[in-house]
Amino acid sequence: MPEVSRVALNVLQRGRDWLWLAGNHDPDPPQGVGGRVAEELAIGGLTFRHQPSPQASEGEIAGHLHPTARVARRGRGVARRCFAADAKRLVMPAFGAYAGGLNIRDRAIVGLFGALSFTAHLLGEGRLYAIPASVCMSD
Repeated sequence: MPEVSRVALNVLQRGRDWLWLAGNHDPDPPQGVGGRVAEELAIGGLTFRHQPSPQASEGEIAGHLHPTARVARRGRGVARRCFAADAKRLVMPAFGAYAGGLNIRDRAIVGLFGALSFTAHLLGEGRLYAIPASVCMSD
């Protein structure tokens, strides 16, 4: 981690109880950055975890799959990172430069929701675009 990033992280952590959610590539935080590590965190009706659970649990917010969606508009296809969500769970996109993306029509994502009855919330310039998963295209 570059020193400038380490300093910025230390500033953010100052006076806070910092928690890292363990992921498949980073089960422990980098040395010397502080904080605790947990597999998941439950706050009220929300449960945050890296890997989505096979059975949809109410209020689950997870990552790992890094959904992307592709839609056709005005004769051209547009692919974007997206949140995949229904009334029970939300799967977050990747925000880093090194993580790829998995099309929401992939069976790993469709299987979480049981069908294409969820919504892709595509990241656009300054806003989200809610598109039914059934309208999105495969890669």
